[in-house]
Amino acid sequence: MYQNFKPIKTLIMKNLIASLILGITLLQSISAQNRFYDFTFLLGMSPRQVPVQASLIVNREDPMNEFVFNLAEVEKSYMAGFKTNFRFSKPFFGTLGLEYSLQKENYSLAYTYRELPSGNETTLKTSSHRITLPAGVGVRLNHLDITSGLQARYDFKSEMKEEVPLAIEMKKPGLEMGWYTGIGYSFDRTRIGVQYQSTFQRAGHNLMHNQKSMELMNVPGNFNFSIGFSF
Repeated sequence: MYQNFKPIKTLIMKNLIASLILGITLLQSISAQNRFYDFTFLLGMSPRQVPVQASLIVNREDPMNEFVFNLAEVEKSYMAGFKTNFRFSKPFFGTLGLEYSLQKENYSLAYTYRELPSGNETTLKTSSHRITLPAGVGVRLNHLDITSGLQARYDFKSEMKEEVPLAIEMKKPGLEMGWYTGIGYSFDRTRIGVQYQSTFQRAGHNLMHNQKSMELMNVPGNFNFSIGFSF
């Protein structure tokens, strides 16, 4: 009779061991989901954009030199930075970050009554090395988090290149404000996210022609896809 009971005892022991291992695994998984990391290192990319908006007519008082101005392209850009996270009452948290990116924009200029040697259209290119300071609040539900907030941006080095000299000047860089909102999914320490960010200034606001602003009606915004590692 004891020999008949031995296989049953062995089976029970195996089931207990398997249940214990499963329980430990589940506890570790729950612990990982609830773990809060103080810092996150980020790498991101914003895809190329071809904005559609109304053009600006420049030099109306001088018809022979009048031209149509518009933003033709925002080139693909990359971002690197980090953020620190603050614990609030669960599930809420706060973030404060520092990011670097290089923004390149190409503007089109087309004369209305005259032609240049290469035709009636030319290009103005600008590039800006910028530092962005985003600050926001978020909510985290297991692996998913949603954040939103404001950001301050400073272009510490800006350059402009004209194919044809047109007496266009670039203003000195200053502090600009904007906003952002995004969503992310975390695999323990790794986070994949997408964020939409915009500014309160219009495209071309930093360009001048004969002391007149070349600001367009479009308020620029872009999507940023990022991957982060927390520690």
